[in-house]
Amino acid sequence: MEQLLPLAIRQTLPKEVSSILIDLCSFFKQLCNKVLKIDELVQLQDRVVLTLCHMEMLFPPSFFTMMVHLIVHLVEDAKLGGLVQY
Repeated sequence: MEQLLPLAIRQTLPKEVSSILIDLCSFFKQLCNKVLKIDELVQLQDRVVLTLCHMEMLFPPSFFTMMVHLIVHLVEDAKLGGLVQY
């Protein structure tokens, strides 16, 4: 999802949709890094909130289940629990 999905959706979806999904993929890529810095996690938290707000403007309300909302809490979990990949 982190590496191949942006390549696949870049040419197939409209630009506004693909840019939002590419931002979401880069969020997961940064969250799964081998080294996490607290100040970068704070910026990552702000960016994912903005990404989800943009997604709410594009996608229908039925798309947003509880699982989509849980993305917001992943950064806080990474701060408390450490690296995500482990």
